[in-house]
Amino acid sequence: MKKMLTLLFVFATSVLPLFAQQPVEFKLNYSEPYAVYDFLTKISDNYPDNELKSIFFKSKYNTEAFKKQISDFEQLPIDYTYAFTQYPSPLKAGLMSRDMMERNLAISQTVADFRNKSIGLIPNEYLSSFSEILENFLPIYRELIFEPNKAALEVQKNNLQNYVKNKQFANFFQTGLTFYNTNWDKNIPFELNLLPSLDKGNLGARAFINVAVCEASLDLKDHVSFFSVAMHEIYHIVYDNQSLEMKTNIQKWFNDTKSPNSQYALLLMNEVLATALGNGYVIEQVNKKADEGEWYANKYVSEMAKAIYPVLKKYIEDKKPMDEAFVKAYVSTYDTKFPQWNNELQHLFTYRFIIADTSNDWTYFRRNFRKYSNNRMGAPVSATEIEKTLAMPITKVFVISQDHEQKLNLLKDYFEVLKNKKLNPKAEFIEVFNLPENTKLFIINRHKSTIEEMMNKRFPNKLIQ
Repeated sequence: MKKMLTLLFVFATSVLPLFAQQPVEFKLNYSEPYAVYDFLTKISDNYPDNELKSIFFKSKYNTEAFKKQISDFEQLPIDYTYAFTQYPSPLKAGLMSRDMMERNLAISQTVADFRNKSIGLIPNEYLSSFSEILENFLPIYRELIFEPNKAALEVQKNNLQNYVKNKQFANFFQTGLTFYNTNWDKNIPFELNLLPSLDKGNLGARAFINVAVCEASLDLKDHVSFFSVAMHEIYHIVYDNQSLEMKTNIQKWFNDTKSPNSQYALLLMNEVLATALGNGYVIEQVNKKADEGEWYANKYVSEMAKAIYPVLKKYIEDKKPMDEAFVKAYVSTYDTKFPQWNNELQHLFTYRFIIADTSNDWTYFRRNFRKYSNNRMGAPVSATEIEKTLAMPITKVFVISQDHEQKLNLLKDYFEVLKNKKLNPKAEFIEVFNLPENTKLFIINRHKSTIEEMMNKRFPNKLIQ
């Protein structure tokens, strides 16, 4: 009996790796509930002009009654969030109710199915209103969008399906799991949701939880780029799902470099790695040559991705997960090739927490620094708001326009770098400080001038000099 148990144990342990090697299943579908949700979002007043909006406005459904439903839909309070506070901030994204609802839309074939999956995510009265408006716009979407473009959508679906059948989604996903040192439960499939776009040249994707929404114009011909964009977004999910131990190690490895650029290099890394993998490695493997153009529509991401790519590619070829040596090489690349970036406002304000006495002072940053990865806002300057910023190792901006002396003294209570600084509350000024976490602190003491006037005067070229 003892010998038989031993044999059973050996057999069990020998087959476990076989099961572990089973690829993650990728499923491709089209979800009408998600398509209608996207339609409602894009025809709302606050969304930029697009082809869907044009078609709807020219249709018989452009009535006050339907426009009111669109407005009501847009204003439904469905955004709730909670953070994973045990992880180093901001290395793991907080879970948002909107993401969960969008996931449920993407994997549902009917609104009733979506509603059943989503009970409890938001208050029932809002879920009922949300679902009812979706139901009301289903026939409108079918008539105006789906039926006239059904054949073209089927062509795009077949093209994307080829990557599923050839297991390229699964294989490149496994490449990401190995490099990021991420475990993924093989019982959880990855759902690909094809979303048609009527805007010519449009190419995009977004991924959340275990869903990737793949959106492309119906006349798209460059399916390799479409595939690489989808993988780029999926790699963000792989990065986000690294273990607590891995996330803690990453933060420690960056800190241990002792580089003054370490935190901004870390904040940049998520987008850099997804770009190097999706727009660099995937494209090179599929096309048998590297993309010679820009890899991302942001110079910091594109240039850093290309600079670190040879190191990343070697890790992939050796099937090595990212480790302390990789982080050292990454930070060294940032330090030697791009040391000026930590003085460029366009880079620093990509990751920002802005506290102002009046919310009107947020406008300057939203208008002048539109591209961001982390964007938190608060008002007014107070102990409560200051404490919120301390939990986020990103650029901190305080705009004081009321009770100047009191609030400058309040900031001194929280930031050691200000203890011995003489800050004249009666004068207008912008001061910049380096924090121990290797991020920047901006203090803007404003009286009569606007934020724009002060910023243009202090940073005429958007550079810290």
